[in-house]
Amino acid sequence: MKKILGILISLMMASTVYASVAVSPTKIEINANNARSNYITAAIDIKGAEGKPTRYKLYPGYFTINEKSKIVTTDLATDDPHDISKRVRFVPSEFTIVPGKSQKVRININNVKLLADGENRAILYIEDVQPKEAEIDTGVSGIGAKIILKTRVAVPIYVDKGNFTKIGEIETFNIVKEKDGLYTTMKILSKGNSKIRYTAKMYILDGKKLISEYKVDGHAVGNNNYYVAKDKIPLNKIKGVGEYTIRAVVTYENEKGKKVNIKKEAQLNITNNM
Repeated sequence: MKKILGILISLMMASTVYASVAVSPTKIEINANNARSNYITAAIDIKGAEGKPTRYKLYPGYFTINEKSKIVTTDLATDDPHDISKRVRFVPSEFTIVPGKSQKVRININNVKLLADGENRAILYIEDVQPKEAEIDTGVSGIGAKIILKTRVAVPIYVDKGNFTKIGEIETFNIVKEKDGLYTTMKILSKGNSKIRYTAKMYILDGKKLISEYKVDGHAVGNNNYYVAKDKIPLNKIKGVGEYTIRAVVTYENEKGKKVNIKKEAQLNITNNM
């Protein structure tokens, strides 16, 4: 029987629990202005796969945040002055975890005084050293396939330093009609030199009377970038035709750690054709 060999690397942003590895916290955010020396440290806990000991290795990379609020990674060091992947060290950088146990990893970032003003970034990759093999059916008689599965988890590291600002703004807020219902579209700007991470809530009003409220997903918006959020409007509590108002309230923390609310309204016209 002929064999086809393939390699599949599964890259996942850190979440509380994966089938093969659990990481806490899922992201590192540091204000370097609070550092008392020329280096800063943080720590994460890693819990391995169930069933058997698993060996992991750690190494750094770099990332940016695109207009879809997605992290774009690169394994190579760049010329970006906000790339701190060369300054990051992990202790330990390779280890074995037995089932039911966890490993604490210390993250050290040196030469803090030389960091660029604003938001600096790196990414921590956690990768299993011994990939797993899986047989798959190709559907062709006499030909089988073997896939090598390798899991790599990514933990983003953000370091703010110097004169950094977090400024959010709702540029546009509209209502659009699609085949399956009505949606809000909201363009959120991050106008500072550090990202904002926001939460949002929508309020449906009949005049000044509150009809309903609901949460929508929050996102991180990269510095000097934007994100367009699109969310379906629940109409179950609206009982009649008429003009209503939807008020968006977006909340984020500024560079001083204070919560900031920004608001925008749009008119919702309910007709018998809805």
